[in-house]
This record gives sequence, structure tokens and C-alpha cells, in this order.
Amino acid sequence: MSRVLSFKSLCNKAILKVNAKANNNADIDLIENKLLGRASWKIKCQYKVFEDVKACVMSKGPISILHVNHQYIVNIGEKNLKDNPAYVYVDNNEILQEREGLFRNGDELIKQFKRGNYAFTRFQNNKKQLVENKISLNGFTDAFNDMEVQFSNLGNERNLSF
Repeated sequence: MSRVLSFKSLCNKAILKVNAKANNNADIDLIENKLLGRASWKIKCQYKVFEDVKACVMSKGPISILHVNHQYIVNIGEKNLKDNPAYVYVDNNEILQEREGLFRNGDELIKQFKRGNYAFTRFQNNKKQLVENKISLNGFTDAFNDMEVQFSNLGNERNLSF
């Protein structure tokens, strides 16, 4: 009987180890996905000395977030057809539209991006082709926070641009 109990306890220990390993792998997958999501957003910042302007742009596909001085502008589309609307839809929120995809007050849209999983975009390019995209918002918040840190550091001598 003691052999049976020891075999059961060995099996239970083995099962616990396998479950712990599986949980660790799931944690590693989550971390990898988070890092890959962050890396999919490109950020570029600069400070223009003579104009005294701080600016950062963050982009992925047809979505760009511009932080200039104290304003956020969201742009949807690339080479949009002049005077045509562009549309963006984040998860189950309402569809938003703006002429040529330029959302001059991007604060609400940025909040949706932070909470959302996917942004769906639609615009017409300058060749009059309808372009639709589904953009993963995975890593958006991390990238946005990175952009804000870079923005706050602008104006230091190493970031100067003419």
C-alpha cells in the first residue's frame, strides 16, 4: 500500500511540475506578445530649436498619433484623397469620421485605442482606391507611454534639431 501511495504522490508531484511549467510558458507567451505588440509601433521625436516646438509621432500602418506641444492629433490613412472622409472604428465603439482622416482633437480616440483590441480603418487614397485595414492595438498603451517619456525629455541638447 505504501508503494501505491508513493507512486501516487510521485505522479501528483509530476503533474504539479508540468502544470507549473505550462503556466510559466503561458506567462512567457504573454510577455513576448506584449513586447512584440509594443515593437510594432514606431516612434520618432524631435525638438526644433528655432521654432521651440516639441513633436513626437507614433505610427502603425495607416494610424499615426502626433503629439505637438500640448495637442494630440490622430491621422487615419496614407495619401488620402483630398476632401474625402476617413473612418475609424475601435471594437464596439461608434464609427468616427473626419475629413482626410485628420482628427485634430485626438484625446477621445487615443482613450479608445488604449482600451481597445482592434481598430478598423477605411479611407480612399489619392488613386481613388478604397483602403480598409484591421490594426491590432496590442502594445499601443506601452508605445504611447514610451512616446510620452521621449516627449518629456525633448529639449535636452542631445535631441536638438534645426
